[in-house]
Amino acid sequence: MRLTFAASLIFLACVQPSLAEPCKEKFAQLLIQGNGPHPVTIRITSEPKGGTVSKNEFFFKTTGHWMTVMTDPANQPITLAYNNKMYTSSDEGKSWKKVREMDSEQNRLDNIRNQEENAKTIKNAVCAEEMLDGVMHDTVEADFDTVQQYKSSNHYKYWVNRETGWITKVTYDSKSSGYESFTTQLMEKTPDLELPMPE
Repeated sequence: MRLTFAASLIFLACVQPSLAEPCKEKFAQLLIQGNGPHPVTIRITSEPKGGTVSKNEFFFKTTGHWMTVMTDPANQPITLAYNNKMYTSSDEGKSWKKVREMDSEQNRLDNIRNQEENAKTIKNAVCAEEMLDGVMHDTVEADFDTVQQYKSSNHYKYWVNRETGWITKVTYDSKSSGYESFTTQLMEKTPDLELPMPE
């Protein structure tokens, strides 16, 4: 019996690393690619340690065409990106003021490149499953470091709809020098999303 038990432990010790690697790879894919370039509405709650909780909605139609609306605290300027320009509105979108030019495609490529570098630091990846709003989801979580200018240590957790592959929820636990925050994002596909298009 002891010999069988010892053999089982050795088998598990051999198997665990091979199980961890696919989970690490899955986490890296989610970190780098997210949900892809699909129109989406994201409801975001940010909880900085020792600070004020804030909520906003992020609407993404295509690369370079997105909008952020702060819902708590309310009555904040709206930010809009369109046609490689950034705008703000202080009257709920009735008028827009151009803030600056931007290169949306280059920003997208830079973000991918940065996340590819960050993915090299992934550790402690764990894959499991959870029910979320009555639907079975695969969960993927891990630790990693942000290695760019604003360095931080992070723990991200993804909830992925098992049937559709859609990331429904993500939590970000991030710590940097003098700052900690916990952020929750709830993601909803919105294929018919329409956004303003300032002249």
